[in-house]
Amino acid sequence: MEEKKAQQMTNLATWMFFLNYFTQFFGSAVAGSFMNLFMTNYMLLTPMVVAGVLTVGRAVDTGLSLIAGSVVQKMNFKTGPYRTWLLIHAPLLIIGNFMMFLNPDLPGNGKLWFFIAGYIIRTLPVNFVFAAQNTLVTVVAGADSNNRITLNARNSQGMNAATIITSAVTITFINYFNSRFADGRGYLIVSMIYLTLQFVGQVVVYIYLAPYDKYDPDLKRVQGSSKNVGMGLVYADTFKNPYIWLLIFIALFFNLSYFTIVPNAVYVFTYAMGNMNLMALNNTITSIVGLGIAFIAPPIAKKLGKRNSVLIGNLSGAIFNTCLALFGGTRFPLFLAISICMRLFAGPGGVVGLNLWMDAAEYQMYKTGRDSRPFILSLNSICMRVAQLIASFSTAWVLIFCEYVSYGPGDVRLNPQKLVWGIYGIAAVCSLCQFIGYVLFRITDEQSAEYAEHNRKMLAERAAEQAKEGEPA
Repeated sequence: MEEKKAQQMTNLATWMFFLNYFTQFFGSAVAGSFMNLFMTNYMLLTPMVVAGVLTVGRAVDTGLSLIAGSVVQKMNFKTGPYRTWLLIHAPLLIIGNFMMFLNPDLPGNGKLWFFIAGYIIRTLPVNFVFAAQNTLVTVVAGADSNNRITLNARNSQGMNAATIITSAVTITFINYFNSRFADGRGYLIVSMIYLTLQFVGQVVVYIYLAPYDKYDPDLKRVQGSSKNVGMGLVYADTFKNPYIWLLIFIALFFNLSYFTIVPNAVYVFTYAMGNMNLMALNNTITSIVGLGIAFIAPPIAKKLGKRNSVLIGNLSGAIFNTCLALFGGTRFPLFLAISICMRLFAGPGGVVGLNLWMDAAEYQMYKTGRDSRPFILSLNSICMRVAQLIASFSTAWVLIFCEYVSYGPGDVRLNPQKLVWGIYGIAAVCSLCQFIGYVLFRITDEQSAEYAEHNRKMLAERAAEQAKEGEPA
């Protein structure tokens, strides 16, 4: 029986990953950057109530993330095992964001619970989509590590391209609509426009990745395939894998840093630098730099190696975030210069993306003969949700530390230097912890290529044997 030939990765397929991340980051731009500000300045919630709201929403979200990988691993949609999740994603985001930014006049705590329900609906599909689209990287790229770096680079390029555009126009759009409607309606209107764009983009990605993500009714019978192996064995194998625990440690600190900086950066520009429009300028310039790096970084990352690339990025991140905390937080030109330097040094590590998670998954499959890759790639999402939960408290701590008090929309008092120390001090510690974790990660690029090729051949041989057994005598 001949080995079934895999669909070769085309240039168009790589650009579908660009489009996927481009539209996703458009869709998340308003909630990702302005949700905390909306809660404190328009819903008039105190920092501790904000922390409580985020804790409730993120606790539910974390619970969902624990089952997402198992569900994605076992589901085998006839409309495409992994890309179907993209179609489920955007409609729920639209409903959730609408509820979050509507700010209705409800009695008692009704407005608060309405917001929490919207937050949960918004994040409900995200865990499943992350697990599915991360697995799509392995499906489209195959066992070729260079192909995987290419796809992760496309993800980074799409993210930066979206950030350039949203940074340049989002605040202007929001202010335009806010000037014409009451109660911060600009946030609601702009988020709906962006999420509609995301839905259209996800439909296009779904259509064009069809040749790679096909329904295979026989896959559940192939010994060791992701649809065949029992989840009890998946859990047992995964949590005996030392590299998984290292990557969990690293991902927790990466996401804690991200969810401390991004939602709270608007406070830095508004109150420490005195001009919220500087946020748009900073994000636009740094994203242009990031987009350029995402195109030139893949060959650098391949030459340096995946592990060395992330080591350089995180060590420099610790240094540059310390510089922001101490010197650049209230001086925009210096802040911008440090941010650009941080982007430059982080570039090669950025395009590595989830490749080290894939390496750890290939290592596990090589050792056990069982494919747990969809579940393993969902663990990064679990780490993100747990870190978001912790970031609810880090946000509250930062706002309390900087003596934040809101007297009404636009009437805020705080200590700007303490604000900067709190946000970027946390980021510096997180970068240092990630660096330590990557020092201990020992799978080389050569080993990961060996594992991936061995696993590809093993599954192909088992599938051929299964097909042969099913043939009539």
